[in-house]
Amino acid sequence: MSQSPSINVGIVGLGWPGERHAEALNASAIGVLHAACDLNRERLKAFADTFGPKRIFTDFDEMLRDWQLDAVIVGLPNALHYPFSRKALQAGKHVLCEKPPTMNAQQMRTLHEEARDRGLVYYFGRQMRFSPAMQTAKKVIAERRLGEIYFAETMWMRSRGTPSGLDGWFTDRSKAGGGAMIDLGVHAIDAAWYLMGSPQPRAVSAQTYQKFPQLVDSKVFDVEDNAYGMIRFENSSTLLFKVSWSANLTDDIPSSPKRGRSLLSTTVYGPKGSLRVIDVFNVDSSICPSPLAFFEDKEGELVKTELHVDDLRGDPLRAFEFAEQDKNFLRCVLGEEPAINSSSQAVQIMEILDATYRSSQLGQEVPIVR
Repeated sequence: MSQSPSINVGIVGLGWPGERHAEALNASAIGVLHAACDLNRERLKAFADTFGPKRIFTDFDEMLRDWQLDAVIVGLPNALHYPFSRKALQAGKHVLCEKPPTMNAQQMRTLHEEARDRGLVYYFGRQMRFSPAMQTAKKVIAERRLGEIYFAETMWMRSRGTPSGLDGWFTDRSKAGGGAMIDLGVHAIDAAWYLMGSPQPRAVSAQTYQKFPQLVDSKVFDVEDNAYGMIRFENSSTLLFKVSWSANLTDDIPSSPKRGRSLLSTTVYGPKGSLRVIDVFNVDSSICPSPLAFFEDKEGELVKTELHVDDLRGDPLRAFEFAEQDKNFLRCVLGEEPAINSSSQAVQIMEILDATYRSSQLGQEVPIVR
């Protein structure tokens, strides 16, 4: 069997996600950490010393002029995702961009069309889709053990977990695009939507709140720290979501280091059964023995089964998820696999986020207009 050619990848933005991508590339049989780019020279040097890219840059345009570069991973603050991704596509490079892919749906439509018209791969970062629990849940659903999914509920709730980021950009709408919804809500909603089979969103009814700005020392705090709502889909299924950076949570939400209480949990429902997936990184095994629980009707009795999956509690950096995600991206570039995280799905995720904020502003359900 012939060996796949190598893909030369450059990373721009060398924070925590950039480091995880570098680890994945260095462990990859088909990806090469060819270049790294960051304005912060100290961070760039430390990254280079640790991960060993072949070339380093402080100028993104200069990195894009490297004819050996095939693809770019964008791990910058949210407001920079769109311009840097578009610039990379226009330079003929494939793109993997961290979430949220853009600041709004129109920007994401532009990137989707740019990549399509140039024959390039645009891939949005949602590594949690690749956890063993999520992939096992997908298999159970594909086996029709739940029947047709008609409803789902998802949440990522923290009691004291508002991030600040470099210069507090997480709480600055001009830099982040939003607050808890665009930070945690993307993960929670996407987890449920992915398990539901990614149906076309039709309308959103939601309300966002800013209730705990005093808990962080940020120069600007003009975003929401809580968001709650319902999404309707074209196939008549519905999804309820709850998201908070900070809330006075009850003790059914487990304690989490540096976050007070925190839980990311998703449940999908069908007429034959239901599945609950819990992100167990900070959840003790005595509280949650397995990340995946299956509930099914057996002769009129609802029976719970803890499904065995590889437990990633010992992988706090999510190395497995990043490695599997980046492997899929690289194989998409080679034309060997379809994208699990596609640009068309990124458009729909941003449509949901846009509709959430608009619904909250108007105080009513809003349709998703294309």
